[in-house]
Amino acid sequence: MFCILSFVVLSILGIFSASNRALAKEALSCVGRRVTFRPCDTGFDEKIKAKILGKTINYSEKITRFLNKYFETLAWVFFAIMMAASVFFFRGLYLFYTTGSCNGLNNAAFCAFDPTGKNNTVSAPGVCLIPPADSSKAMTLDGVDLSLFPVQNPEGKDRIVMVGCYTCEFTHRTYPMIKKLAARYNTSLYFLDWPVHSDGEFINSVSYVAYQKDPVKYWKLNDLIFAEDFGKVSDPAVIRRVLQEAGYLPDEILGTASNLAVNQATKTLIDQILTTKTPGTPTVFIGDEILIGPKPYRVYAIALKGLLFWLR
Repeated sequence: MFCILSFVVLSILGIFSASNRALAKEALSCVGRRVTFRPCDTGFDEKIKAKILGKTINYSEKITRFLNKYFETLAWVFFAIMMAASVFFFRGLYLFYTTGSCNGLNNAAFCAFDPTGKNNTVSAPGVCLIPPADSSKAMTLDGVDLSLFPVQNPEGKDRIVMVGCYTCEFTHRTYPMIKKLAARYNTSLYFLDWPVHSDGEFINSVSYVAYQKDPVKYWKLNDLIFAEDFGKVSDPAVIRRVLQEAGYLPDEILGTASNLAVNQATKTLIDQILTTKTPGTPTVFIGDEILIGPKPYRVYAIALKGLLFWLR
């Protein structure tokens, strides 16, 4: 199988060298004969073997004799290693495409295609962190009264429930994708605001009052808030501006947001969110799937279509 290994290596090197391209063509001819259990008729394997042994003889006669004796066996060993590495590589690539991680959905272990782990990072109360392994197994929407939370298109054929935070960087990255997905597939969308940072509590009260006042304008307000820089949305001046752009009377909303009844209502909603055992924001429930962290759009779409079922 040495000619197969040589073909793979020389094909890559041939991108940069004409001489290696010629050797790659010769290796391909040899591969065609070896896979049909015929010996090479070009002498390619012997040619390359001679080049390798010619190099090693300058360093160690013992190693050269060993290589000469077990050359074919070592070729098979390296071929097996190459095949195993290829399987793991393509498996990791496939999982990364479908789940956002080389290791499967919500797995925060190191992934060469996402070395920073940005697809699994969330904002937890007071700190940004990586969710614990298998944290999604403990999470559930059972017992959560979704009728208390903002919903868009409640008659949609499928349901997406997003737990987010207005001052969370990762929620700002994810929310536009979820809105796009819900609109494209005519899906009902619930937004559960969990102010994991203290500066998000003010916006939490404002958004609650805004939804109670006008559920339609609320979604425009949401879009405007998430279009802002996440570090600036807690600024009262910014909130006043986006309220006005959404069609609200800012003084009316802001004047109501601080009263005791609103504080008690928002606390009830947060208690409901805590029962889900969500580790942080953003967390998205799509059917039976739970996606923690800001995944690429394709991952949410695959989950909505039910294809992640086969990856469990």
